[in-house]
Amino acid sequence: MGILIENMTKKLLKLEFMKTCLLNTIGFLITFLMLFGQARAEQFLLQDQHGVPIKNAVLEFSISSTPPSGAASPNTLIMDQVNKRFKPDVLVIHQGDFVSFPNSDNIRHHVYSFSQVKPFELKLYSGKPKAPLQFENAGVSVLGCNIHDAMVGYIYIASSTQVLMTNEHGMATLDNSIKFDHVSVWHSNLSSALTSPKQISYENLVKNANNATLFIINVDLNSPEPPNTFQSIFKNNGQ
Repeated sequence: MGILIENMTKKLLKLEFMKTCLLNTIGFLITFLMLFGQARAEQFLLQDQHGVPIKNAVLEFSISSTPPSGAASPNTLIMDQVNKRFKPDVLVIHQGDFVSFPNSDNIRHHVYSFSQVKPFELKLYSGKPKAPLQFENAGVSVLGCNIHDAMVGYIYIASSTQVLMTNEHGMATLDNSIKFDHVSVWHSNLSSALTSPKQISYENLVKNANNATLFIINVDLNSPEPPNTFQSIFKNNGQ
């Protein structure tokens, strides 16, 4: 009886060992596939003239291949007002999309834009939403509030299907299977006209010396002078 129990114990230990090895192998394969997938992605690091990473910069890619026929249905995205601020500060949409402007504050806002891409005004009351607006034209819409001049927001309307925004580390990632001719770079403090992105051809992109999948993009930014109000932004940019 003792020998039988000992043999069963050995078999159980062997099975447990095999299970552990199998789980380790599966974990290794998952990690390998994740790393392989990351290796196939092209990464972009945006830096200003001082080498500081730039967050909330928009990268729009001009696609080399012909897109499939049939336009995608427009989406409805949200540009909210929270604590007398636009949320998010920068909203990226595609041409033809709708934008809803709910007022989450318990005060009145009067949102408007002078931008040629979509001039409009909306008197927003808490709990009384307006119908979403459609943005038919590509470009940048600068938003302000007629009551709170310090409120400034941006809607970037992309004509390309491939558009990214950099994270807090100035990074954005594009699938390596997507081929493009050039990339347009936009930021609210870009040292050029407010609504004119900087275009860089694929041939002129600079790759990191130690990582062939990492592109370094350096752009000059203006330092916004407080108060950075809607009126001052349009005055400084000749709008």
